[in-house]
Amino acid sequence: MSSMQTEYKKRLALFKKLYPYHNGVYDPALGVSLYDETVLSDADKDFMQEIGWKANDPVRLEHDALMTSIVELGQDNRLSEARLTGEFIAAVGDRYRRGVNGPISLRYMKLLPEHPYRPARKLTSCGVCGYYEHAPTDHWNLSEIRESLWLGHAWASPTGVYTDLTERLELPVVPPVREDVDTLKRLLKVLDESTEGEKPGALEKRLSAAKVLSGNAGTRRALLSVLAGIGVLPNIGLPITPNEWIDHEEMVEAGMQLDTTQGRSDLEMPWAGWRGQLGVDWDRVNAVFGWYF
Repeated sequence: MSSMQTEYKKRLALFKKLYPYHNGVYDPALGVSLYDETVLSDADKDFMQEIGWKANDPVRLEHDALMTSIVELGQDNRLSEARLTGEFIAAVGDRYRRGVNGPISLRYMKLLPEHPYRPARKLTSCGVCGYYEHAPTDHWNLSEIRESLWLGHAWASPTGVYTDLTERLELPVVPPVREDVDTLKRLLKVLDESTEGEKPGALEKRLSAAKVLSGNAGTRRALLSVLAGIGVLPNIGLPITPNEWIDHEEMVEAGMQLDTTQGRSDLEMPWAGWRGQLGVDWDRVNAVFGWYF
């Protein structure tokens, strides 16, 4: 096992102790749950210090300042397209799940338009970017979001993108290896062999049975949602193009028309709008991942 994998395993063991629901206490002044470090051993606390981890990092993120920060992050050479794409491929290969959000964060940095907060028609959020409208005193515990990213979950939101990129600046670059690229190729091949009318839920079950991807249902869903979010997996609700931003409320409202988002389904657009006959957009694959193939 490599040193990176050993450290990753220790991180996950730390998170399992620190972030279970019963270890959190809601702080009404901040509007977030805070987690009790006394459950940790001295060795755990030493490891936290070694990797620079905070058990709690409550921060109030306001809309306009957040938009400015994302623009500034997009100008940082350490957050290159090659890095963010490559670390996503490493997530597909299950070597570095922390990289999963890369292509989504890249899309926000490149395409999110400058805008003031614009209330959505049917949502408690900004209709342009999806910024969630908190109460004036509410904070985000960024450590919770970071933990989620390390577990391999995706965040297609300004808060998630900001948290992803600011932490990534402090992390070493993790380029993909040949095995990661091969896993992505196998995944795309299976996706492109889908039958007409196959829906996301059925495909997720088929991928699980075929053991194409490691991880659990949540991490597999995250990878597929990212591929849908950048147009590699097309959808029937609202086409995604490489150089055009789609407002958050437009995407959500397009999803409201789909049978895959109704009832008990937890699917969200654009992944909810994929159908088997759409397969894979190979032009987008070559544009995004071609240099690795």
